[in-house]
Amino acid sequence: MAGRLRPRHLSRLVALGSPTIAPDGERAVYVHSQVLEGEGDAAPRYRRRLHLIDLATGATRPLTMGESVRAPAWSPCGRFVAFLATPRGSAPAGRSPEQLHVIAADGGEAWACTSFAAGVLEFVWEVDAERLLVTTREDWRDTSSEHGSGRWVDARAHRYDGIGWLPTGTVALWRVARDEGGGAKGAGAKRRASFDQPPRELRLTPDGNHLVYLAPADRDEADMGLSRLWSRRASGAGEPKDLLGRAGLLSNPSPSPDGRSVAFHAPEDLTTLGRPLTTFVVARRRGAAAKALTSDLETSPTVGGDCRVGDGPTRPRWLDEASLLIALNREGRAHLARLDLEGRLEVLQAGDQVVLAFDAAAGRSLALVEQPTSPGVLVVRDGDGQERRLVDPNAAFLATRSVPRHERRTFETPDGQTLTYWCLRPEKPRRDQAIVVQVHGGPYTNYGEAFMHEFQALAAAGYTVVYGNPRGGSSFGAAFAGAIKGAYGSVDADDVLAIVDHALAAHSRADAPVHLTGGSYGGFMTNWLVAHSDRFRSAVTQRSICNWVSFFGTSDIGPWFGGQEQGGTPWDAAKRLWDRSPLKYVANVRTPTLVIHSEGDYRCPIEQAEQWFTALKTIGQAETRLLRFPDEGHDLSRSGRPDRRIERLEAIIGWFETHA
Repeated sequence: MAGRLRPRHLSRLVALGSPTIAPDGERAVYVHSQVLEGEGDAAPRYRRRLHLIDLATGATRPLTMGESVRAPAWSPCGRFVAFLATPRGSAPAGRSPEQLHVIAADGGEAWACTSFAAGVLEFVWEVDAERLLVTTREDWRDTSSEHGSGRWVDARAHRYDGIGWLPTGTVALWRVARDEGGGAKGAGAKRRASFDQPPRELRLTPDGNHLVYLAPADRDEADMGLSRLWSRRASGAGEPKDLLGRAGLLSNPSPSPDGRSVAFHAPEDLTTLGRPLTTFVVARRRGAAAKALTSDLETSPTVGGDCRVGDGPTRPRWLDEASLLIALNREGRAHLARLDLEGRLEVLQAGDQVVLAFDAAAGRSLALVEQPTSPGVLVVRDGDGQERRLVDPNAAFLATRSVPRHERRTFETPDGQTLTYWCLRPEKPRRDQAIVVQVHGGPYTNYGEAFMHEFQALAAAGYTVVYGNPRGGSSFGAAFAGAIKGAYGSVDADDVLAIVDHALAAHSRADAPVHLTGGSYGGFMTNWLVAHSDRFRSAVTQRSICNWVSFFGTSDIGPWFGGQEQGGTPWDAAKRLWDRSPLKYVANVRTPTLVIHSEGDYRCPIEQAEQWFTALKTIGQAETRLLRFPDEGHDLSRSGRPDRRIERLEAIIGWFETHA
């Protein structure tokens, strides 16, 4: 009989990321991430290496020997792979800036091409594959150092979750040699340009003459999380062109094969958070009108998961001059699709799965695909449309474990809204047949046909896990997502309770105890529901929000997220913000509540957890404890230190078991 998938087995799971195809379509690289147990008193850690795969045969081998690599990119000639990594032997561990490295695809040792004091932020290959363009900060100092002196702050957005204190200094564009030591002091290195605001997502047009990138126009736009789409000469000469003439929530620029157009992702109106990420195309000339190719469709994957590594790529990939490869996220599924410049869409895949990242070259595509019973696997799609699974690093281990499938359910609420949720049943249920209800974060993400180790661990403990998409989530259209604007805790709370009712009606025991948990927006909803309902036997609120008034000034995204989502600032809409804050209603809470939060969380700062916990303790009507994790940010559950992630899972299960 197969064993159960326990919290500790997180350290046995391998994560894949950043699939990137060589220009000839014959080979690819990806990031292979596994947990290494610490020796002696050392904590466990992740080891992230590049692996090389032959797309015809599936033969795979490690390409790099370091422990922390990311952002691989093939040279245009297909002979080399560049990536970012911390140089070996740098100290203190984890604090040395990343440098640009290159390795020959046929093997050998990687070499560092740069030695900038601030490291390399981003890079892109030049067409001849002899040089690369990189960005770095100048006049830089390590603002994270603990030297005991005061810290002057001028920018409103001066720290960011997962990064910490944002570094200062001008960002400059340098041209460096591919050869070892080609950095700021290397032979032929040349400073080409500087930027008023830090650029990101650098792309060169195929002819190598123009650089396309995203950057705010000024500090105010940066503080509001906005950017513009720019094009400038790769030589650095001349002034950059603002292709759209306005700022927005832009991502994933992708120049066309002829370099005349750029595809990108943004909400349909460019600025409204929560509207589906539309695929646009704009001509690469000043003042051209952007054309939306999709409407009311999510064309970037937003399905939640907890066994992932890397950031993509998820940008549109040009298949030819008139069509793009995208990932279409609908109702909790994500499939590859072909999209032409007239907006015609052809979905290329089917089934219960989620495409997390993809790339395409020379008639082939490579996708990182997740399913409810399997973390990410690499799937290649050949020119004839046939798909082959190439890399499944967890197959052997999961074959020894019980990994139940979930059941997809839909129903209609009394006000006519169709809701979708999933039910994961344990092979060996608890005697009390207890249910755990999970609420996703975001709110503009969604649960779906993805792998969640957390849910499997709860099922292994005997719980039936129920998770779904109340209004406010993504992949169900703009009206669905926008229904909670300025009204968190209204129809979304009703929907969570409706999902509970529907799940209980189909459950083996209609009076089974129901426990509640969620993180980020899901933590807000956990707080809100226990303050407005006595339906739950116990609750675990994670990286939560309880007070929109203080969130505005303490969160890294507070000024723009709070304003856009809650409809005002603390000085002009204090009542509105307070009315939507769970803390206003905390005196109603009777549900035993565990509060879990990371001390380095800048997205939902720990002061939110402290307020909620202190209020519950002071009122004394609900049993409560606070579990704080040091040196972790908002992403603890997905990328935190392995032993802390396991401790978190064990604490959640333990709280529910204590309150059976």
